[in-house]
Amino acid sequence: MDANPSPILDCQWHDPRGDWHLSVIRNGSAWELFAAAPVHSETIPFDGPDDVRRLAQALLDLPAEPEPYELEWHLSRNGDTRPGDGHTLFATFTVGLDPADGHRPYLAYQSYYHRGHSTALGLEVICEDPPIDRLRAQAHALLTSLPQPQPLPPLHTRRTP
Repeated sequence: MDANPSPILDCQWHDPRGDWHLSVIRNGSAWELFAAAPVHSETIPFDGPDDVRRLAQALLDLPAEPEPYELEWHLSRNGDTRPGDGHTLFATFTVGLDPADGHRPYLAYQSYYHRGHSTALGLEVICEDPPIDRLRAQAHALLTSLPQPQPLPPLHTRRTP
């Protein structure tokens, strides 16, 4: 990872336990989600710029009125921290409005580690009442700076007599 990648979409807050973060960062050509709690942090890659584009659009599309809204990303990466210590990190990242709490906006991250035949809970970071106006401004800036996705080539059909 770059020494200090700058966040592109960022939700940070502080509570009595310490600092928390959910941020989209650019690491070279890769797009990553950075999740941090006071005692642990991890990064996990998005599938590519289209996934990040979809996240930015989800933030822009958050309804102003209470209504059901939830978009989820399933992310993963293989990690070998030491020889023979391979594991896979899976995570779910969600942008939504909480129907159980007056449809308040939230960002939620939950990771899981899978090693061999076992799976363990990883990091959980939930940003309740994120700074929606700031996130929308960041999402808009991101969408205008990303190159447009390449159109798919037209399908060529062949007629058979």
